[in-house]
Amino acid sequence: MALFYKFLFFLILLLNFLISLVVFHFFHLFLLSLILYIILTIVLIEGFSHLIQESFQNHGNVFFRVFPIVSKIIERQSQKIDKLSLHRSNLLKVIENIKLGVLLVDSKNTVILSNSYISFIFGCNIEQGQSIIDGWKNYKVLALFDKFIKENFQKVEFEHKILKFNKISIENGYIIIIEDVTKEESYQAMKMNFFSNASHELKTPITSIVGYAETLLLNKDIDKKDQNKFLKYIYKNALNLNDLINNILQLAEIEHFKQSNDVLTDINVEALLSELNINHLLNSKSIEFIKECLIKTIHFNEYHLKTILNNLLDNAFFYTKEGYIKLKCYEDDSYYIFEVEDSGIGIEKSHQEKIFERFYKIKSKGSGLGLAIVKHLVLLYNGSIDLESTVGVGSLFRIKFPKKNE
Repeated sequence: MALFYKFLFFLILLLNFLISLVVFHFFHLFLLSLILYIILTIVLIEGFSHLIQESFQNHGNVFFRVFPIVSKIIERQSQKIDKLSLHRSNLLKVIENIKLGVLLVDSKNTVILSNSYISFIFGCNIEQGQSIIDGWKNYKVLALFDKFIKENFQKVEFEHKILKFNKISIENGYIIIIEDVTKEESYQAMKMNFFSNASHELKTPITSIVGYAETLLLNKDIDKKDQNKFLKYIYKNALNLNDLINNILQLAEIEHFKQSNDVLTDINVEALLSELNINHLLNSKSIEFIKECLIKTIHFNEYHLKTILNNLLDNAFFYTKEGYIKLKCYEDDSYYIFEVEDSGIGIEKSHQEKIFERFYKIKSKGSGLGLAIVKHLVLLYNGSIDLESTVGVGSLFRIKFPKKNE
């Protein structure tokens, strides 16, 4: 009979331990399960004190053999919980710092978790325990998520942003991942626009070259005067095509260029100005070219500075029939300043914000890339470019490079 009670005691003790493990597993509270285990054990000890006393007298060594085993089991479970807790902590850190909005929602549309990037995207956050449909403080965001729950859209424009939504179903709920793809979409649109404009600009000189060449090939009786005229047209369009291709390649190179001190040198500005491609200005009978340089040296990329000034002077020459074009270089305590002024046709207000865009032209001639190249190079060196222009009077482009770049 005593043996039966001993067996019953250990059976209840084991059941007690298993109950503690269940509590430990479902609530992840090791301390609570341990306390529960101790309390139940005390109750059992009090209830079976006479059996324990008898057991210790007859089989005391059994307890001391079982206890280390139980202790090791508890220790192992504790280590597992510590590892799980560490993994959970690391996972929460990743979710919190990832550049994506993350919302964990249960089957009743109640928010279980949201990261800080949600607030960055929408300008407001949603608290844990609130409904994803009506828990937002901003009515526009509230309307957006109400629409998302109903329509389950994947991409939407919201407050000048393009947002990509991804809904992942999980047990008893779902995860919403939100990505701001505004820059990517803008880049894609710019790329498509670039290729469209480039193909159009390339097609024009190619069509002319093919047309004149075909005329020469099919009409062998054309007199020498017309032949020379057509050959000049072919040559001129070939030069335009070459300039366009060079500008496209140059712009692509600049956009991928990474500034490095290895390509910066001390430049004698006066010597650099004498090497600019300005023969067309110097030989012009209707335009006076004025040069005023007060900068002795500048620490810069020589090729890029030449490109900036050449393009500005070419642009001024293109839009000036008569009068003057002035190049002025000077400095103050903080900046190196370069100005190109002309007495040309001037630029209307409606065009002034667009002239630095790729392929934008006021006249039909030209590649429309010169000023785009200038702007990219100026920004590459943390500079700024300003435009002052009056229709019928002329234009002034002013570029400022900070001396701290040195």
